[in-house]
Amino acid sequence: TLLLTTAGCSAGGSASMNGPDPRAEGAMTFYRLDGDRYPGDPVPPGATLLHGYSVIKACRIDDRRTREEILGAFDDGIADHRGGVPVDCFRPRHAIRIVRDGVTTDYLICFQCSNWMIWKDDERTGGGDTSDSALTTFDRILDDCTPAA
Repeated sequence: TLLLTTAGCSAGGSASMNGPDPRAEGAMTFYRLDGDRYPGDPVPPGATLLHGYSVIKACRIDDRRTREEILGAFDDGIADHRGGVPVDCFRPRHAIRIVRDGVTTDYLICFQCSNWMIWKDDERTGGGDTSDSALTTFDRILDDCTPAA
């Protein structure tokens, strides 16, 4: 478990029991993605892509408490992962984008295969395993948010 928590921390920071999560200081956009369309497949007319995946919904998250709730749920999912056989599907249906100090960090999450990947300024820099414990929180926030203009 310590290794998974460490992997989550090294991937972009994690919420701290000692204070606010510094990642929540950045501008955040929260996404629902079409994980059924693989990068390289024909792009539907008018589609917006995030690392090759079609964006279904994008919501700017202005409220710091909500940003910390999203990041906390993401970190908890990483910490809750209990191993198992990795599945090689990567069909992300959720993404978190944080822009802070001129750096764009994107986390794409696939609960179906229990994996996540991270991009910094459009370069894939890592990833790891996750449980699906954040799914309910993610879906609730996305269902309730107003899409970004």
